[in-house]
Amino acid sequence: LRNIIMTHSYSISAFCRTFNHRQNNSFMNTTPPSSSSSTSNLHRRRHGRPFGKALKKSAAASAASNGNDVFLVNFDDDELMHLQDLLKDMKEEYGLNSDVSAILVDESNCFLTVDGKETNEKRRTPYPENCRCVLLNGDNTKRLMPELKEAMIDMGFLPSIFGTFTEKNKDKSIANCARQVIAAHERYWKLRGTEDDLIVSDEDIGAENDDGSEDTTDDMISTSWPDGEDGISIFNPGSVSIAMSLALDRADVGSSTSAGGIRSDASKIVVLDNVVCEPLRRDLLKEMCGDQETNGFDAMVASEPPEGLWSRDTYDTLDTDSPSTSESSLDNPDARNTSSWGLTEDHLAKVARSFAVKTLRARIQRLYPEYDVLPMSADSLEPEGIPGSWGGLRIKTAVGNAAVNGEDFSWHLDMDPSSVDPTSPWAERFGLYVNREQNKPLFVSALVYLNPNVWPASYDAETMFLDPGTGTGVFVRPQPGRVVLMDQDVVHRVSAPSKAAGVPRYSLVLKLVFHPKAMIPTTGKTAESEGFDGITRREWGEPVLFGSAAGFDVYADDCFSDDDQRYEDEFGDDCDPYEEDCEGHENFYKSIEDDDEGEDA
Repeated sequence: LRNIIMTHSYSISAFCRTFNHRQNNSFMNTTPPSSSSSTSNLHRRRHGRPFGKALKKSAAASAASNGNDVFLVNFDDDELMHLQDLLKDMKEEYGLNSDVSAILVDESNCFLTVDGKETNEKRRTPYPENCRCVLLNGDNTKRLMPELKEAMIDMGFLPSIFGTFTEKNKDKSIANCARQVIAAHERYWKLRGTEDDLIVSDEDIGAENDDGSEDTTDDMISTSWPDGEDGISIFNPGSVSIAMSLALDRADVGSSTSAGGIRSDASKIVVLDNVVCEPLRRDLLKEMCGDQETNGFDAMVASEPPEGLWSRDTYDTLDTDSPSTSESSLDNPDARNTSSWGLTEDHLAKVARSFAVKTLRARIQRLYPEYDVLPMSADSLEPEGIPGSWGGLRIKTAVGNAAVNGEDFSWHLDMDPSSVDPTSPWAERFGLYVNREQNKPLFVSALVYLNPNVWPASYDAETMFLDPGTGTGVFVRPQPGRVVLMDQDVVHRVSAPSKAAGVPRYSLVLKLVFHPKAMIPTTGKTAESEGFDGITRREWGEPVLFGSAAGFDVYADDCFSDDDQRYEDEFGDDCDPYEEDCEGHENFYKSIEDDDEGEDA
């Protein structure tokens, strides 16, 4: 595999999928579940060395067109060679009457038209960085779709957005056309939310429009909430109490923005009190369950959630037949995942659209002004965007839980962007990457506990988080309105309430994506050094480094070892020490081990 990767650059994507994400996991309504019940397999098994130097970019290429072309935006020279071979094969297979050319697009030709001419655009469209596009020109070329896209994925090309030139944009620059295709892709799949997801700060409400009139936009969401007594509960970020800020599950991961193609990484969890005020907590629970006035429901005494709004159809995984990783699997290795109480599909959609949920998201947005905090685009994560095609159950953007005594829950992840299918619209736009990658959207889950009274320790029902590398973990006890923010690739599970509780433990989970508002120049600086700390905040103090993250530098990016540097000093950048034909230096790492043993002695 390693030899293939070093020889054929287009195989890098397959390599990333093999080594750079958590394997053998079960995912909460998100990804394929585990084939093993052992929680030791939940650790991210990632390769410990860079998978090769970044491929050099193409030299200036001509945009001259023969009328049947494939324009490649953000591709490399080596990929061009393999695509040209593929196009030759497909020409014969499809009986095309002329050749199809492949043309690399870079900053030397992206401002020309598809015919290689100067444009009459008044302003140059910026080069579309951070997104790969395949733009098809000519009827012959368009006949190759969708087979061309499928063949490129099968060969291991990284995911890309596909589009076509039309007569309408013949006089537009290639950069302009590429950006139009990217924008259309984002709109169609709601990758950056919709107008209904608009969030504004409180001081913007009632502001004047350009013509002097008051802005009365109905879909703007405030962080304030009625307190039920003709007053308003104003959210003050300064009053938020930090119950826990923690990093765990450290690993070295592949990275497209870090020096050497690898970075040191750890998942994060933050537990916050005073984000959800009592009136907002009450109304969130009312949205999910009703109340005594609307349907006679009383969450303080009812032993089960109200039927009609809730049903026992929620699973920890997409595959209901997968082996369980719950406590019951310790006694029964053949145990399968069981369903638990969750909101019905129609009611869940209604709750997710409610102003109470939008206000909760607006308050989270207020805590993270450097991001646009948006609902996760669930369908875009499915193979080819087909709902339910990744395991049988549809991915959800929100989950309502009502855990009751006696239920079984499995360890799972909510989402890992390195594990999505390469045909998914999300991967086509943002690529395959490990969560927390610089300049990439960050997948975060927001869990809020909604029971009305203080939850005693004897009631159990904690949320548990696992550090797979050490087999240790932490738990968070429910409290009214408490919010847990966690990177979605944190391994976790619910625990059932004790008999003493007598009532379900209610919670709502929002699957969110934090889109960076500004791109960080890839100059070796880390996201943290530029003010992007992920879900931890410097003003909240340093996160506790737990389990395998002990000793992890949360503000470091590159993770070269001394061995890596000694190797490059001796042999340069082009030799792979794992290959035995490396100019007679196949014993390099053995010599280092011998040196280390001598130093220890």
